[in-house]
Amino acid sequence: MSKSLEEAFTVQSENCSYKDGSIIADYVYETTLVIDNVVKPVKTEMKLKTDTKVGKVGVMLVGMNGNNGSTCIAGALANKLGIKWETKEGVNESNYFGSMMMASTVKLGSDESGNAVYTPIRNMLPMVNPNDIAWGGWDINSMNLGDAMKRSKVLDFDLQKHLYPHMKDMKPLPSIYIPDFIADNQNERADNVLQGTKQAQMDQIRNDIRDFKETNELDKVIILWTANTERFSDIQ
Repeated sequence: MSKSLEEAFTVQSENCSYKDGSIIADYVYETTLVIDNVVKPVKTEMKLKTDTKVGKVGVMLVGMNGNNGSTCIAGALANKLGIKWETKEGVNESNYFGSMMMASTVKLGSDESGNAVYTPIRNMLPMVNPNDIAWGGWDINSMNLGDAMKRSKVLDFDLQKHLYPHMKDMKPLPSIYIPDFIADNQNERADNVLQGTKQAQMDQIRNDIRDFKETNELDKVIILWTANTERFSDIQ
């Protein structure tokens, strides 16, 4: 028999302490060094510090309008809004199944009766809830995110209808476009690109990040790459 621990927990150990809004953990990393025919165990002592306050987090996607970017944001919004939609198999409800942090569990130990106790991975440390993330990003195509979701043809049709009103006003910022580093089939959709020198374009990207952080009153901004990764290759 096993038990599930859903709420937050504390650790009582000489190697773990809670101080000034932080979790302080002493950890020993053990590995093995092999030199020629000599095998030597090696220990490295570490002190890990984790803030207990998660703060407000924003995510900016490079390639926001692609299949991956539009589906990522659509999925997060569907969960945040608790959307249900019709399929040929019946009614589906938004969930985070498939998310390692939100759906997977880890064994903490056993209770006094010997029953295994599990907890979601999201409980292991203070973590941001995906529903609380502020979303933004860049794309070389100016299409709004609702139409980009439709173009991708990834989500069920009825789910798209529920999401479209919440995504149609979300538009990507102009992006850097260097044809030598992207597949040729992207050329026709490149109508939302930055101009000027590479330095000027980089300065604009930095300003975009600062503006996004300030506008949404964020503590942290995470940049994720979801754009095309195919570099043009001139085969001789």
